[in-house]
Amino acid sequence: MALLLCAATGLELAWLVPSFSPPGFPTGDERYTAAEHWPEMVLWPLRLKHGSGLCCITGVGPINAALALGLVFAKASAAGMPITGVCVAGLAGAFDLQEFPLYSLCRVVEEIWPEFGLHDGQSVTAGAFGFPLWCPERGEQVRDRLNLSSVEALITLGVHCDNATFLPARSLTVAGVSASFARTADMRSRYRADLENMEGFAVAYACARQGVPCLEVRCVSNKVGPRTREEKDFPGALRALMCTLPALNLI
Repeated sequence: MALLLCAATGLELAWLVPSFSPPGFPTGDERYTAAEHWPEMVLWPLRLKHGSGLCCITGVGPINAALALGLVFAKASAAGMPITGVCVAGLAGAFDLQEFPLYSLCRVVEEIWPEFGLHDGQSVTAGAFGFPLWCPERGEQVRDRLNLSSVEALITLGVHCDNATFLPARSLTVAGVSASFARTADMRSRYRADLENMEGFAVAYACARQGVPCLEVRCVSNKVGPRTREEKDFPGALRALMCTLPALNLI
């Protein structure tokens, strides 16, 4: 059994797991510069508080994330270390910085993919499209929404936390980041989402297809859409990611 930690970029993984550097790459302070060149979709062993784990960089966006999860599930199984839980972590934008301030750690309770369905020229409606993404054996249809696992679903892998550490949030996964007031307002009003990210739905969906619990943690790095200088701090949010694994009792 193994817990997989994944992030979209090397920088996110470097701050998430401060003790880790891939073989052949610098350690210490130099690792943060080198992290921009860490390879994607490679599976590395990782020592966690309660045993062995695995980690990888998925690459940015839902296509990369879905491909990466498929590859690492297969690689881990072939290596005799099957993945039995996944924690995906990284940065995200928040629609309301008063409710979800910069540097907040959020646990995503629902992922939404607003780009699946029937487009009528103004918006996409998943229920109007004749084909679901997936029909599990229990009979329900998965279209544009997925509920994520609770922390308790990963207790057997050593994951524990006080839920007060993380703000519960609903997140949109997009391939195109919202950069206008009109799109930002439409996405928020249509889906009632709190956050916007680029990989979460793909990772959660891959886990659902494998029957593996998925925990998603996002640190707020910016306001969604147009923002002022005071409404974003990517370096600060990366540093705040360091609190994630201690809060989950993993390091």
